[in-house]
Amino acid sequence: MSSTQKTPVFQIKKFSFTYPEQPVQALEDVSLTVEHGEFLVLCGPSGCGKSTLLRQLKPVLAPHGKKEGNILFEGAPLQQLDPRTQAARIGFVQQSPENQIVTDKVWHELAFGLESLGYDILRNEQYM
Repeated sequence: MSSTQKTPVFQIKKFSFTYPEQPVQALEDVSLTVEHGEFLVLCGPSGCGKSTLLRQLKPVLAPHGKKEGNILFEGAPLQQLDPRTQAARIGFVQQSPENQIVTDKVWHELAFGLESLGYDILRNEQYM
């Protein structure tokens, strides 16, 4: 890799995943590289593992089960990133974003993410 190339955002290397007490792997030997600025489409029939794979990229959403292989975020093992870095650097919008709304006002929704990262949000009555 030349000095002008960036480290890929995600590198998935020979990753397999099996849900607890299931005889068949949900993901088997998946390898994928996601570069900066790249736009990818992950498609397939219902139940083929798309959501399972994407949830592996956001550790707080990853399901429990047996994992094999590696997932790197900007060159570092994903499981070694501290929770604050994960929250600040890795976003995830599920299939039904309307089910992810936490508050009843846009201002509160925006503040929620920042407060979760430890930022002190000044409350302004005109926005509430």
